Amino acid sequence: MADLQRRNAIKSLAALFGAAITPVAATQLFDKTDDNHFEVLKTAAHRDVVTQMQAVILELEPNDQLYFNLVAFTDLMLANTLTLTERTACVKGAELIAEGVLSSSQLVNKLTSLFTISSQQQQRIIAQQALPFSEVSLDKRDEYLIYKCIFTVREFLLLGYFTSEKLQAS
Repeated sequence: MADLQRRNAIKSLAALFGAAITPVAATQLFDKTDDNHFEVLKTAAHRDVVTQMQAVILELEPNDQLYFNLVAFTDLMLANTLTLTERTACVKGAELIAEGVLSSSQLVNKLTSLFTISSQQQQRIIAQQALPFSEVSLDKRDEYLIYKCIFTVREFLLLGYFTSEKLQAS
C-alpha cells in the first residue's frame, strides 16, 4: 500500500512539475545568472528572504545552496505559475519579513521564530490563509501576507529541491 501511495505522489509531482515548467521557462531558468534576470524577486531583500528560507527549511550546506540555485527556480515559479495578485502578496510578505532586519543572522532568527509556532497558532494561520485577502481583518493583514509568502516560497523550494538533477543522480 505504501508503495502505491509513493507512486501516486511521484506521478502527481511529475504532473505538477511538467505543467508548471514549459521548455521556454526551463531555458529562462538556466539563463538566470545575475541579479538582472530576476522577474519577481527583483530586490536583494526578496532574494535574501528566499535564500534564508532555503537555509532554514532544507538545512543545506553553503556549497549545496549554490548548486541547487533554488532562488532562481523560485523566481521562475513565482513568475510563471502564480497570478499577479498572488505574486504581489508574496513579494509584499517577503518585504514584511525583511523589514527591520540588518543582517542575515537576524533574518534567520526571524524566520525561525515564524516557523516555531504553537499548534493552535498554526491552525489559526492555516484557516486565515483559506480566506481571500479582502476578508482578512486590517490588523491581521501583515501576518496574512507574511505567511502567504512563507507557504508559497516553501512549496517552490521543496519542489525545486526534490526534483533537482543532483538528487536524481544520487
